[in-house]
Amino acid sequence: MKLSIAKWQNNHKAPAVLMIDDLNDIYLELYRDSFKNDWGYLCNNEGSAYNFLQKELLNKFPKIKITFFTPYAKHNVINPNGAKFKRYGVGEREEFSNFLQYLQNLGHEIAHHGSNHGKYRDINNPSTQNGNFIHEWELFDSVDEGVEVTLKGVELFKNIGINVSGGKFCGYKSRENSLEIIDKCNFLYWCANSGVNEIKRFGKNRVIKFPTTFAGNSFVRLSYKTGNFKKDFIKLFTRFLQPIYNKKEYKKLNSLYENGNILAIQEHISPSTSSGLVQSANIISDIKSLNKIFKFLETKDIWYATCHEISSYIELKDNTLLEFNNNELILTLNSNSKAESGTISLVLEKNLKLKDSSGKIIAAIKKDKNYIINLPIKIGKNNFEVVK
Repeated sequence: MKLSIAKWQNNHKAPAVLMIDDLNDIYLELYRDSFKNDWGYLCNNEGSAYNFLQKELLNKFPKIKITFFTPYAKHNVINPNGAKFKRYGVGEREEFSNFLQYLQNLGHEIAHHGSNHGKYRDINNPSTQNGNFIHEWELFDSVDEGVEVTLKGVELFKNIGINVSGGKFCGYKSRENSLEIIDKCNFLYWCANSGVNEIKRFGKNRVIKFPTTFAGNSFVRLSYKTGNFKKDFIKLFTRFLQPIYNKKEYKKLNSLYENGNILAIQEHISPSTSSGLVQSANIISDIKSLNKIFKFLETKDIWYATCHEISSYIELKDNTLLEFNNNELILTLNSNSKAESGTISLVLEKNLKLKDSSGKIIAAIKKDKNYIINLPIKIGKNNFEVVK
């Protein structure tokens, strides 16, 4: 019998994850609408950014899974010489800690996004433009320093009931020692680059280099205001080109799907910045674009999952050896795998029932022209007997 390990769980065509950066315990006083000012401070209360996202997107597409990239210290991109603000680090307010746990319990993910995100060259200039802001992983002069700061966050999250298994470079900025820092921290995955489709690994611990493949603002990029006079003046004319640009973006989205690539959709939690400019790619300005993206995906064979869930399946698949002898199926999970257990999906040409070592019967299900069977496995040999 022909059988193989599915590329994605349940043999879905492609996985999709909404990646939202900079969820933080911050409130900037800039706009009349509270949800535009909120970076996470208002938690899931009425008028919060998350409440906006829930009403305008998640209620319409409840299958969406989100990975929130969260700095654990007070976010330094909020310049004290800019707008008025409230700002706390993770663990400083019980309400925010409870909110992170709430998101995790819903099936979303909290991931590492550094400590304070970086620092200003000129603290008296609230603009992050023209190299005035240096992102965190550009600042570590030594690997040991980077490891210490990064693992401090892992432990802090753990203390409030959040287990982080991966993260992202702030601003996708790094230097020659950055990947070594992440490797020594032994994360499951790390987002190191944007605009890269392939899944690669790096370091001695073979950390998964998780791709970022699609911009959440793709379908509004030429039309919404940025707060920059010159850019917004140009957009008075470019907004008429948005429908043409949309055709290209739909083709890109469909190509990612048809090729079975990860649909990793990039966003930020808030449009507000202390410089007064609008944060590029944010859930408020991009809500129409996000609705177009997930409306398109609604008709596709999508596995909605977090970065952790997708990476865990990759780790499981890459470290599992499949053997089929007579009436026995053996799945051996490599002892070096970071995924110590999980569920692996097999694609079969015929219907099949299997019995595990405890006597439990697991049946295959029909999907398109094949059958799919999902088998729980753990480190070592996992034996399944064919039920006739």
